[in-house]
Amino acid sequence: MKLRRLSNLRLKFTLLYGVALIVIVLLFSIGIYTFVQRLLISQIDNHLRRDLATVSEYLRNDPAGLQKLANFGAVHLFRIRDGNRTLITSQEWVIAGLDTQVSGGDLAPSPILLTTKNKQLYRVQSSLLPLQDKLYQIVVAHEQSNYQRTLNTLALIILLILPVSVALSLVVGYLIAGRVLAPVAAITAKAREINAENLAARLPVTDEDNEFNNLAQVFNQTFSRLEDSFERLRHFTSDASHELRTPLTAIRSIGEAALQQQRITPESAETIGSMLEETDRLVQTVESLLLLSRADSHALLKEPVEVGDLLADVVEFLSVLAEEKQQQILFERQTTLQLEADSCMLRRAFLNLVDNAVKYSPERATVTVRFFRQQDGTTLVEVADQGPGIPDQDKLRVFDRFYRIDNGRCREKGGTGLGLAITRASVEAHGGEVSVHDNPDGGTLFRVRFAPVQAEP
Repeated sequence: MKLRRLSNLRLKFTLLYGVALIVIVLLFSIGIYTFVQRLLISQIDNHLRRDLATVSEYLRNDPAGLQKLANFGAVHLFRIRDGNRTLITSQEWVIAGLDTQVSGGDLAPSPILLTTKNKQLYRVQSSLLPLQDKLYQIVVAHEQSNYQRTLNTLALIILLILPVSVALSLVVGYLIAGRVLAPVAAITAKAREINAENLAARLPVTDEDNEFNNLAQVFNQTFSRLEDSFERLRHFTSDASHELRTPLTAIRSIGEAALQQQRITPESAETIGSMLEETDRLVQTVESLLLLSRADSHALLKEPVEVGDLLADVVEFLSVLAEEKQQQILFERQTTLQLEADSCMLRRAFLNLVDNAVKYSPERATVTVRFFRQQDGTTLVEVADQGPGIPDQDKLRVFDRFYRIDNGRCREKGGTGLGLAITRASVEAHGGEVSVHDNPDGGTLFRVRFAPVQAEP
């Protein structure tokens, strides 16, 4: 889930970067297009003003030269009218067909754009020149088709570059986002490794002064406080359990001595017996807490242990209890597994599983213990009973400390709510994992999984 969120954040960063760069490219492209367009129109307008000035100069000083200008001069497109009478028109003006497009009343001093019948674009400007009691209208034109083709080419180039820019911006944005978020990925990976049993680990911190390092340092400070709190809690649990042993032993000794007295009444004997039962339950709880404290602190006395032999010893030990209920414990041993383990802790883990299976299975039922290896080298221990099973809503919590599915039933069975918690802590302290499932034949199936470490074929 976290990886997915991180990927979404990288995708969002990429999209934001891409959108920002696309907007910049669009604005830059529009700016270039507008600038080139205005530059080209400005050039045409300057050309029109020069042509008007040239024709006006000829009309003032050399009227006879206008015909030569119309045929071979520098001004290619112009027309001169005296009122409604056309005085002179250049050859290119006639060829372009501007006579039919430009009438005297349609013109204004500002340049206008006209399209001829053959789809050619012309920019046209007129001017009035009073001379010798006459008012002459001078009209000049300049072809704009070439300039328009230049603008169209520029627009085509922009449209072709835009998708390439978008693709490059997304790729660059994705790479930049990956580089920027790389510390987050490293912090996430390291934080995923930290748990209650590994609070001494810390997030990676570099010498750079940035937000990610500040965040990692804050988390490391939090982990330090958590580690200290957990360590204090473990010491408290261990110390309290040790301190409780002595008074509980004294209470049991006093109660047993009182029961041996000859003058004790039946009512007192019953009261003392109840007290001793509760004392035994407290002793079991204290012993369980001590085992959990050892598992939490990894204070294990490891030695080479054959798991199969350990299971066989557990099955043989609990067979007497099963015979009292006319039950059968079926042990299927198909492999071997040598582990460096604390035999006492690991034996207690298997003892709790098989003992629960015997307790909650009905009379004349069969408890199955299987020890086998899968094709991938993983070694499994399965303990299956034929009891009432465990509801789905309780399967995730049965390994919690002091959790009981049914408090009355567990108390009747003598449970403290710590057996499965000890099993999980012990198995995980030896690199394994334990899970609970529904037994296909009815009841509950507990599965202990060990990775292929020092496994024999």
